[in-house]
Amino acid sequence: MDTNSTQKPNPGVTSRIVQSFDGTEIHYDLYDADSDAVVVVVPGFWRDRSYPSMGRLGRFLTRAGYRAAIIDVRGHGDSGGVYGFNFLEHYDVRAVADDILALGTVSSIALIGFSVGGAIAVSTAARHTYLPIRSLLLISSVGDFARIVPKINLLHLHRHIAISQAMHRPRFDWRFAKSEKLNACEDIADVHVPVSLLHVRNDWLISHRHSQELYERANEPKEIEIFDIEGNYHADRIFGVAAEKIEPRMLDFLGRTIRKEGNGQPL
Repeated sequence: MDTNSTQKPNPGVTSRIVQSFDGTEIHYDLYDADSDAVVVVVPGFWRDRSYPSMGRLGRFLTRAGYRAAIIDVRGHGDSGGVYGFNFLEHYDVRAVADDILALGTVSSIALIGFSVGGAIAVSTAARHTYLPIRSLLLISSVGDFARIVPKINLLHLHRHIAISQAMHRPRFDWRFAKSEKLNACEDIADVHVPVSLLHVRNDWLISHRHSQELYERANEPKEIEIFDIEGNYHADRIFGVAAEKIEPRMLDFLGRTIRKEGNGQPL
């Protein structure tokens, strides 16, 4: 795959472009660290790599000793294509993983997926088993798209959806409710690496029951934690109100499942 890259204003962050299986350009940011492990982050719907919480997560992971890659899956940010809510996006993640591995300085991968990005992460691990994926960390993950029933409280909507986010609509098919999709609750049976699921109880958008069903269908080793956090927060919004609960849990899981030893070979 042809790839070009540019250095971003933030030191140690490089923007890279890869071609997905169908020629769609996929953009991602690579946060460098002296490690042979990379954490690949798949944001949720309506999130891209330029969103503040994604940048904070990239820096958080590098401070913890991991390289990090944050993807604009198709239809989002600078990437081309149209978003399919877990249909072709697993090919985008594969293309990014292949590009990172081609650098020759990474030997293991962990996937972090938020919301629909969690479903995409599951489908990636299930369908591209040659990749050296060592673990999946799924936050507020979608299990079955057909079972999404948002609990919208208009008085509290400002807690969950930023105005700046609403002004940057991703490209997706408005008939998405009936479009073909992969089912993470089915795909997870084909995942054979450690899986950790984190979810807020009574999440306003994706019920914590999605994570519970994914957990029930997942292979060992697996773990789940349903947090009792006031506000019904979803996905990366949790970090803004309860980082002290989420971040240690993330680092503990990554530390048990993926190597991060330095290899002395900068990108």
